[in-house]
Amino acid sequence: MAQYKKVDFHIHTPESRCYEDHVRPEANLCTSPQDIVEAALAAGLDAIAIVDHNTAEGIDDIREVAQKNGLCVFPGMELTARGGHVLSLFGPDTPVETLRQLLERLGFTGEQWGDGYFQTEYWMDGVFQEIQECGGLAIAAHIDRQPRGFIASSESKEDKIRIHSSDYLSALEITVPFDKPRWSQGKVPYFPKRYACIQGSDAHAISEIGRRFTYISVPSLDLEGLRLAFNEQEARIRFPYELAEE
Repeated sequence: MAQYKKVDFHIHTPESRCYEDHVRPEANLCTSPQDIVEAALAAGLDAIAIVDHNTAEGIDDIREVAQKNGLCVFPGMELTARGGHVLSLFGPDTPVETLRQLLERLGFTGEQWGDGYFQTEYWMDGVFQEIQECGGLAIAAHIDRQPRGFIASSESKEDKIRIHSSDYLSALEITVPFDKPRWSQGKVPYFPKRYACIQGSDAHAISEIGRRFTYISVPSLDLEGLRLAFNEQEARIRFPYELAEE
């Protein structure tokens, strides 16, 4: 079995309009790709996922810097759908144009890129399918957190059950780490399907990078490695507290 890799699956950049640089313009932060990569390396991360709100425009510059520093970058996006937010993850070499095509399929126009307020007309499970058809993996984002985690949302129980049971959903992002056994073993009432659980920082500032992360044991840091980890989650995915107990 390969050694565990430390991954932050949920990092934003200034391409997201809710990033700290935009929220606090008086600070004149001007966060650069180099800043983000250095923060990830300082946190001991082996890989990061760049998932800005409804845009992929921040990926290439970070990927270029990361490649020079031995950091793996999974390109992706955090998509706003009916029911909640969805993380899309793609292989490290996936062209940004592939992600732009996904945005077009979902109906996001250029002026909406980077703004999580704008929402596709698709329900989450429809977005899951579109992501898979474009070659990516779909993860339900921060499911246990309001307002955009679908379990914590005001959507009907029937809609939540349908979303959770989708054949195109690969994993769940949770923010309460000690709930991992319940979700991964299908012990939550009404939601019996077992899923791999991950956590990410949802960083909107460099100081937040790596504040939550996931250990995965895979032979390679690529999309096939992620699929393997999600499919064999009991053996290959650990949260920090679980490794501390082993």
